[in-house]
Amino acid sequence: LVVKRILPTRAKDAGFIRMLVNEAKLTVQLTHNNIAQIYECGIIDGTYFISMELVNGVSMKDVMTGMQRAGQSLSPEESIFLILQLLQGLDYAHKKTDATGAPLHIVHCDVSPDNALVSFAGEVKLLDFGIARAATGLSNYKEGMLMGKLGYVAPEQASLEQSWDHRVDIFAAGILLYELLTKQKPFPRATDVESLVASRKAKVVPATTVDPRLPRDIDAILAKALAYDPEKRYPDARSFCEALVDVLFPTPHSQIQDLLGRQMQAVFTDKIQKMRAARGHDPLVMKVLSNIAAQQAATQYEQLSGGPALTPRPAPPPAGPIFDAPEPRQGARMAHAPRQRAVVRRGPSLLAAALIGLVFAVGGAIGLHFGEIRLRPGIVLVTSEPPGIPVTLDGNPTGLVTPAALEGIQLFRPHVLQVGEQGMRTASETLQPRWGEMVRRVHVRVQSAMGALVIESDPPGAALQLDDRPVGVTPVTVSGVKLDQPHRLDLALPGYELDQFVVLPEKDGTRFNRRLQAKGAKR
Repeated sequence: LVVKRILPTRAKDAGFIRMLVNEAKLTVQLTHNNIAQIYECGIIDGTYFISMELVNGVSMKDVMTGMQRAGQSLSPEESIFLILQLLQGLDYAHKKTDATGAPLHIVHCDVSPDNALVSFAGEVKLLDFGIARAATGLSNYKEGMLMGKLGYVAPEQASLEQSWDHRVDIFAAGILLYELLTKQKPFPRATDVESLVASRKAKVVPATTVDPRLPRDIDAILAKALAYDPEKRYPDARSFCEALVDVLFPTPHSQIQDLLGRQMQAVFTDKIQKMRAARGHDPLVMKVLSNIAAQQAATQYEQLSGGPALTPRPAPPPAGPIFDAPEPRQGARMAHAPRQRAVVRRGPSLLAAALIGLVFAVGGAIGLHFGEIRLRPGIVLVTSEPPGIPVTLDGNPTGLVTPAALEGIQLFRPHVLQVGEQGMRTASETLQPRWGEMVRRVHVRVQSAMGALVIESDPPGAALQLDDRPVGVTPVTVSGVKLDQPHRLDLALPGYELDQFVVLPEKDGTRFNRRLQAKGAKR
């Protein structure tokens, strides 16, 4: 499962705590294949948390960038299939009622690529109802404020003057479908509320104009989903679904999911292998942590009770007396007649020798006992931020990635532990010996390697945005860029088509020269 917590800087903020609890109480009522399930909400050591379903996959945003980086693209059927699943989850949430049958009027309010997860089997899970609007006291949406990501907000939601309902989620789903099909955004970029409302009035370029291979029916479907007037949109998510199903027919539903699952696994092979390697150690890590918890509980018990937590092992029987008493007569009751041992008194010299021998025997046993503890191999639990990073011990790769459990480590001598990989700074720590230690926990923070990107365009003078952040006009050098992470770049120049592309500097390089396409020119 996944544990969701409030950031430490906000952990004492009563407003954030209330939002987290409201989100959990609202979402725990939603049980649907296309909604990430909430299991529990609680507080441990003053920290509030939500435990929720773990989806083995990536966000829809990562799907878009990952496919582009791999030189692949989703088929129209796969793109429609993804949105179909998303709409099914939305339709369930929109129509959810309470125990008495009263509608909850749930509106997600933040449908976006970051909040839709795609599993490696091709399933979609909607999550993060953190700012959801509802007809109960569990609503986190602050009326009179614009909440949600600007790129996916409906015009009536942005105006702050009109009343609005679940159709804002349908509008956002329409934007997602357009992006999946065309790899472009349907509306001009907005920087504030006024420009956002104005941008939604712009005429959307038909998807088939961008990609002539798309089904002709898709233009009308998108136009209805993205209508400025909510009354002209689909009345509910189910109606949107039915229109998309008609486009997919006669392609079998299961065939599309199988194709999508195979493509996800092919594009994200490295990520899947890292995740599997990390998860492969979960049982061992949990076992070790369970043992640690038991040891801590035993220690607390001893401190409170003044005695050992567990009944000590009975002392082994003595090596045996020198003489035994005679065997009892035949026919005697044996059950209650243990063999009696005779005590033979010896002189003082023999008693002293026995005591000296006993002292040496006890001393040797104690030495062997503590020597065994010191020489016994232990376990090193290694975690990192971020996780999934290779671990090296004493210069030798372990073949494991964090979180990792290194077994059979001689903790009575020092070791050098390194966590890192190409494109990231390697974090190292020296493990100093500690008497009798069996488990060592190590947590390291591995920072990304930073560098600079050089962006040029033909013609020059294009405004550049890096991850939706303006950074200058080409030619431009952008410093302080994380080289191990993908970045989206947008080049905009009047009279030319918007040029959008995604780069992973550690693989694609740090210098790019883009030739811009004049508007109206043949591709």
